Amino acid sequence: MSSVLERLDRLPRRNLTVLAIKGLSTLVPGGWKNITRADELIGDVLGSTDPELIRQVRARADALSRARHEGYGRALSLYDAVNRSQKAAGGLRLLANIGGALPLVKRVADLTPSSETLQAADLSLKVAAEMLAFTQVNGLPGDSFGDFAAALAEYAGEARVRMAALICFDALLPLGDQALQRLDGLLGGVGKRDLHQLPAYAGLASRLPGRGDEAHLTFLRRGMDQWLGWAGGFSSQLGLSGQKAVQALESTLGPWQGSFQQMATFLDSFTDTYQHTGVQAVARRLVERATAEI
Repeated sequence: MSSVLERLDRLPRRNLTVLAIKGLSTLVPGGWKNITRADELIGDVLGSTDPELIRQVRARADALSRARHEGYGRALSLYDAVNRSQKAAGGLRLLANIGGALPLVKRVADLTPSSETLQAADLSLKVAAEMLAFTQVNGLPGDSFGDFAAALAEYAGEARVRMAALICFDALLPLGDQALQRLDGLLGGVGKRDLHQLPAYAGLASRLPGRGDEAHLTFLRRGMDQWLGWAGGFSSQLGLSGQKAVQALESTLGPWQGSFQQMATFLDSFTDTYQHTGVQAVARRLVERATAEI
């Protein structure tokens, strides 16, 4: 099994995912740097390029990463599960050609959005995965809602940009600019049958606290309550909107001629934003701990 830093070393330096994150990051103070090399990340955390010091930190980080009682690998597996589910869901909505909505992608299939209820449920599963990854990295119980809510305010760098992507790509683009105000009502309409229509639920059900669909729905709604309490303020602070998101993406991806909903489905189908920034964020937390321990 690969260590966290080995996973970081395999991340792409330039592809559609990187271009999408780079574009969106222009809306987030502090931006985003696509660090895809372990030694570069260690040097960034240390504020030093001393080879021996970097070697020591990497050795400690690899030991922590591979320790069975530590949650770094399990956190990455959650981002991986979301990524696989996202691709599966996007693939189900690819039907017919839309005639080049994006110059970089030739003959992109028709991007048919899912229903609003399913979109809200899918977003709640991504938020749940985020919270569970947070608890794994920090050695907390999976239902640490208050700790997760407090931590969101401290998110920075890769984690902060990932949350901006979650707001824009999974809420504002597919559901409109009032999405965050509407999500609670939409989630109230999600039932067991809806959950089982989502590839993400099949991948995450065994990892969610509680037994059975009803317990999982309760967990998803509680997690979303915490996230929405933070996301509304964050979105207002940055002035996020579907239009601003598309304009930011066009700065790196090129002109988009489809609808906002089609853009959201395109991003689901062809980018790995959640997984890419997830690996980077887990790697940074791991290196910060390793640095403190040597």
